[in-house]
Order: sequence, then structure tokens, then C-alpha cells
Amino acid sequence: MFNLCLHHKKSIWIQAFPKACSKDVQAVIRLLPHRFLRPITWGTIDITFYGEPLILPSRLYLDEVTEKEIQRLSETQRWLLYCMYTRHHDGFIREKYVQRLKQEQAKTDWVLLYLIELTGEYVREILERIEPMLQTWSEEQLRTFAAANDRYLQRIERRIISYWDLHQRTVYPVLWNSDYVGFRLAQFYRTYRTHS
Repeated sequence: MFNLCLHHKKSIWIQAFPKACSKDVQAVIRLLPHRFLRPITWGTIDITFYGEPLILPSRLYLDEVTEKEIQRLSETQRWLLYCMYTRHHDGFIREKYVQRLKQEQAKTDWVLLYLIELTGEYVREILERIEPMLQTWSEEQLRTFAAANDRYLQRIERRIISYWDLHQRTVYPVLWNSDYVGFRLAQFYRTYRTHS
């Protein structure tokens, strides 16, 4: 479910990752730039992830953390930060942090969640970056994820179709045409949903 509300607190990130990540999330939150009297995030996305309810911000409105500060983080903390910035309102920043997740070969299940969430959006170039990344997860990981998050993947598929209708239909007029990356991704998810 998608909720339209504005958040001024950075603490919302605690709810955006599994509880096992809480200490690392808190360390990353301390680095996030301040934004006085203006919202940090807009909207929320309710997800059940392996039975644990999570609330992801729909959009993030913050400047980036400096490279010097990023280098002080542990690997897990960097991946958490990169996932946070995949929710950024600027598509170029979202793409930048997807690329960083790819470069560091971030492979935890909650990273997969943030990548899949992006595929339910409209920026074709980001979808094209994510498609080969999803292929690097093992079949076992993908089957397990699909079994635990079937309703979530169904929602992503509906969003892919909706955004295709709004933004890509003139270029790719045939529904389920595999030339469109969004449809290839939806089919990829379907494969694992049906075999989970």
C-alpha cells in the first residue's frame, strides 16, 4: 500500500530495513545531512519482507553524503546508504547508487528488495541497469524471495504495466513485448513466483 505523507525525521529509516540491520541503519542515519523545516521523505510503501513489515519511503529529499564519510562506513552500512539513495527524488542519483550496488556486488536480500522496488518505476534506463544485476542472484535466493514476497512481486508487476501504459506504450505498443525491459523483468519475476 502506498501512503501520501511527508516525514521530517530521519528515524523513518529504521522501519525501512529488517530489524537485524537496526544498529547499522542508526550509524548511517547519523551521517545523513540535515534538512531543517523541509520534508526528508515523501510517501511510504508498505511491504512485508519475509514476514516482517517494512515501510519504505517513496521519495527521499536530501543532499548526498560526502565520499569521505562513505569511506568510513562498513560494507553493510555502505549498502544501506546506497539503498536509501535509490529512493531519491532525482533519477540520476537513483541510478548512481544502483551502479554502486552493482560495483560492490551487494547481494543481501534487502538489497534485492530495493532493486526490485525500482523496477516498478518509470525510468527505463534504471530498469536496464537493474536487469543484469538481478541475474547475478542465485536461483535459490530468487525462489526463496519470491515465495516469501509473492504479493509484493504481483504489485511490482502491476506497476510495470501501469507505467508502460503511461510512458512507453507509444514506443512499445504491444503488451508483453520482450523488447521492453519492464516486461522482461516482470516475466523474470513471474518465473520465480511460479516455481517457488
